[in-house]
Amino acid sequence: MSDKEKAASMSTNEELYAQVPSDFPRSVHCGAVPGVQPKFLMTKYEGRFYTPGSTPPEIFARWDTCEDLAKQLSVKSAESKAGKRSHMSELEILEQYLQRLIATKWTSLAEARWIIRRAAAILSWPVPPAAEEHTAPGSGVASEN
Repeated sequence: MSDKEKAASMSTNEELYAQVPSDFPRSVHCGAVPGVQPKFLMTKYEGRFYTPGSTPPEIFARWDTCEDLAKQLSVKSAESKAGKRSHMSELEILEQYLQRLIATKWTSLAEARWIIRRAAAILSWPVPPAAEEHTAPGSGVASEN
């Protein structure tokens, strides 16, 4: 690949990665390697160092998956509200789906909350308190998971 092709590819990637909203949770993975001298884990990507799991392509991949789940969940929530859960409020429906999403362990807790907030935004529904940032579902206790 020529330098010109590499530069074009990098700018395309940067545009792609810029799609990730600033409120999307970034995972924090701290680690250490045993030994006499202190060491810590880092991943090198395009000349910069990142904590494991936080390079631009990794964050984009997580966001893309979560965005897809939010879109699917918004469709499912609207169908539920129009059908078998018509007796439930929009908040109750989203709270129920949040608990189910957390139980699947497909995402981190912070990502699950973000997915519910995103689904609520897509539907123009209110955001359940359990999905608010930094609040553990059902506990009202701050959490950074």
